[in-house]
Amino acid sequence: MTTTLITIPFSHYCEKARWALDACGVDYVEDGHLPIFVYRAVWRAGGKRTVPVLVDGDTKLFDSTDIVAWADTRKPGTLLGPASALELEDEFDKQLGPAARRWAYFQLLPRRDIDQLITAGVPAWEAKALRFVRPLALAMIRRGLKVTPEGKAKSEAKLDGLFAKIDALMADGRKFLAGDRFSVADLTWASLAAPVIRPVGHPSKYEQMKGFAPEAQAKMDEWTATRGGQHVLAMYRDHR
Repeated sequence: MTTTLITIPFSHYCEKARWALDACGVDYVEDGHLPIFVYRAVWRAGGKRTVPVLVDGDTKLFDSTDIVAWADTRKPGTLLGPASALELEDEFDKQLGPAARRWAYFQLLPRRDIDQLITAGVPAWEAKALRFVRPLALAMIRRGLKVTPEGKAKSEAKLDGLFAKIDALMADGRKFLAGDRFSVADLTWASLAAPVIRPVGHPSKYEQMKGFAPEAQAKMDEWTATRGGQHVLAMYRDHR
């Protein structure tokens, strides 16, 4: 029986699920698609519109948090730590994930020079079709995720607050966000912050995304310099 993970390969929520499966030693096949094409695979699996989706026989999971918990049952204690770790995971899912996604999309949607990165891991025909469906895909993303100047500004303020919170949390010198070992809190923070930190070691090679506007690059440099930003780099270096 093959375990399948349906993804948008560059999605940070999909990276969260993928990292969890890797950390717990789960063998799986990734079924990657571009945003506008992924819906068919999701619907066939019994989902609605969002990824990641995990299919393992009769088991079907439609949320990254559920996938992390399922992965941990395969190698108990690998990721699920104290209650504080789960609380942080929930906060990051609700606050960090949407803000990082909207802010990054605002910077990247107008660009074509990163096509080779965003099409990695998808069927060749989807990569070729991108040139034809791009206007529709961009319109859907902008409308669905509120990728607007106002949305970008709100997301930037949200990210400022989250990085400040993690900076304060780690001011005591701790190496991990919850407890004395790597947990779901660290995995979730690192994977969901990755689009604005661009750590080396990310499967989608975020670090190769260059050419940002000076204002955007300065903001990413500012976040990266915080304890939270450095924690992202350390988790990808030491645990990914």
